[in-house]
Formats: sequence, structure tokens, C-alpha cells
Amino acid sequence: MAPDVLTPPLIAIYNRSMGSEEDQLAKVANDKELVARMISDDDDAWEIFVERYTDWVLYKSKEWCIEHCQYSAGTYSCGLLSLKLQRKGKHIFSDQPECDEGLDTYIWIFERLKSKVKKYSGKNNCLLSTFVWTILNSRELHIDWLRWKYGRAF
Repeated sequence: MAPDVLTPPLIAIYNRSMGSEEDQLAKVANDKELVARMISDDDDAWEIFVERYTDWVLYKSKEWCIEHCQYSAGTYSCGLLSLKLQRKGKHIFSDQPECDEGLDTYIWIFERLKSKVKKYSGKNNCLLSTFVWTILNSRELHIDWLRWKYGRAF
């Protein structure tokens, strides 16, 4: 609902940016259907989910891996960069070996999302994208990743 302090032109802009309540409900319903299909092991639904959120997961994987990369710059090319370029129809040509640790992180994050997305209910008209974004940026997921990468003692 728009705050009372907005003037009519600002209310119109606010409503356009938020979309109608019916639009929001339809998006939530579509998201819930996608999650239900994922839970029932529908490969097409999982593919849609991965395609929709790959850029976010690539970003988070790169953010974490840069912080914890064991290789000095110039000794290995990053597998995450290769995947990102492939998604844009480009290729990286390098004589350097490719580091797969980032791709391992990418896969690990999607495995975690697959298990956590089962809890998505659309409560309060929350979109699946908001749910996923919250998980990706949670401290708990980062700590789980550190434990996965370095062991439980981390």
C-alpha cells in the first residue's frame, strides 16, 4: 500500500513500479507452482530455476572464491569466468589451466538452494526471487560454505 505522503503523480509511479496486487499474486502463484514441480523432481522446472538464478549464483560464487582463492593471479584461469562468458556466447582462450573450485562452489550453492527452496510458501506475497536473494545473502549460507570448503572446524 502506498504511503499517505505521496502525491497522486508519485502514487502512480509507485503503483507502476510495484505492479498491481493481482500481478503480484499471479507471480507468487507461478513461483509456488515452479517450486512444487521442483519438489516432485521435474527436470524442466529445475532447469528453469537454474537458468533464472544462475547469474546471482555466479556472482556469489565469485565473491566468495575471490576472498579464498589459493592461487595467485595469472597461474590459473577461473572456471566461473569461463561459464559467465559461455552464457554470453563468448569463450576464453588461455594456455593456463582452469581452476574448478569456483564451479564446485556454484554447484554447492545450487544444491543448497534446491534443499532450501522446499520451504518457500509465498507467505506475505513474497516472490521466489526475494526468497532466493535472501538465502544467497545470508550469513548462514556463507558459514555453511566455509565449513564445506575448510571442514567443520572452521
